[in-house]
Amino acid sequence: MSGRVGMKKNKAVCSIVFFIFIFTAFSNSKAYAEIFDFVMGKDKFSVPKVSLPKKGKAFTDKNFHTTIVRITNKKTDRYSGPGIENEYARSNPENSDGTLLVLRGNGGTWYLYDLTTYKKIKKINAFNDGGSEPEPRWDPVEPNIFYYLSNMELRSYNTETDASTLIHDFKNEFPSGAFITTKTEGDSSSDRRYWCFMVQDESYNLLSVIVYDRTEDNIVGQKSSGFDDGIDWVSMDMSGEHCLIGYDYVSYIHVFSRDFSSSINLPDGSNAHGDLALNAEGKDVFVYQNTSTDYISMADLDTGTEVQLLAIPFNINPDIGVHFSGNCNKTPGWVLVSTYGCKNTPHKKKHSWMDTQLFMVELKESPRIWRIAHTYSYLSKKFNGKKNYFAEAFAAINTNGTKIYFGSNWEIFTSRYYTDAYQVTLPENWLGNMPLAE
Repeated sequence: MSGRVGMKKNKAVCSIVFFIFIFTAFSNSKAYAEIFDFVMGKDKFSVPKVSLPKKGKAFTDKNFHTTIVRITNKKTDRYSGPGIENEYARSNPENSDGTLLVLRGNGGTWYLYDLTTYKKIKKINAFNDGGSEPEPRWDPVEPNIFYYLSNMELRSYNTETDASTLIHDFKNEFPSGAFITTKTEGDSSSDRRYWCFMVQDESYNLLSVIVYDRTEDNIVGQKSSGFDDGIDWVSMDMSGEHCLIGYDYVSYIHVFSRDFSSSINLPDGSNAHGDLALNAEGKDVFVYQNTSTDYISMADLDTGTEVQLLAIPFNINPDIGVHFSGNCNKTPGWVLVSTYGCKNTPHKKKHSWMDTQLFMVELKESPRIWRIAHTYSYLSKKFNGKKNYFAEAFAAINTNGTKIYFGSNWEIFTSRYYTDAYQVTLPENWLGNMPLAE
């Protein structure tokens, strides 16, 4: 009898301890999110001196309080080429459950990384057969599946089995075609149903722009002539309702319906760096640097109506480049902005509050601005020096709005092509805990 009583007591004690542990963990997690010290607005901060971080060791941004970790290191990872980072700001490199990361070596080789250990898992050999960029895009549900382009084929890849499966061969519709592409800057609809591609021949001449329905396995829209200029990139929006075309020189973005039966032009100046996003109401918008007004702006894809969000302080420093990432469709109403430039400003100019940083901008008039992190990435030491293109950071936020990935040369100028990949972890439930606008 006493033994059974003792067992019951022990079980009761264990249950209480377990409950306290879970409650404490939950409370601490919740408390961390609630006490996180958000830095809002446009105050200027001096960049703290931070030596090159060690791979896998997290540290805190001293000004903005976010947690940053270096993911890659050539010495231990042995990736080929001079550097590595996420592909571009406009695509999400993280899989659906946050366990895997696909990174592009700056020499054009692709790798798969474990997000728990930050170890390189393997080189992705499936991409070796393609004659253009593979543009990998993760499945929204299956964590081991992503889609990629190989010449005229849309294919899927299983990271566990290395199996590559044909989705559709567009040679069937375009026998003279050689490549399908978005030119890296495009994406499919969020559910991976609708895809917009440029179809090119062997000399990279445009044959057509198409919209493909993966569910029905057919082309639902096609346009082969009557464009306003040479085409620089194409993309679907998140809902799959619109196909966007960015031209080589024309100053506006062209927005078409899925079947190309109707179209509108976004405002003059919209054809610059930008990305698709969802506003707080879940409507598709394009967020961009307006080169006519020097504002960060957004435009509604149904009406073309523009909202000016934030002035870019070119009067203080003309050397400010801007990239956008609107991938966070599960935290709609915000866009990630990353800025880049040189370590030393042009003659008689100085750094502005916006320089070489990551920050979030609310997608509404008079937006809140949430400062995220310094990138420590500079195109060159001197303004007139040779530039490192890969040091533009290209920061990309994940679908959940919980992590950010970017490339940085960490003020190392010995190679024009060096960067490593970094991750920023955002506080839990930041959307609900962020300070309200003043």
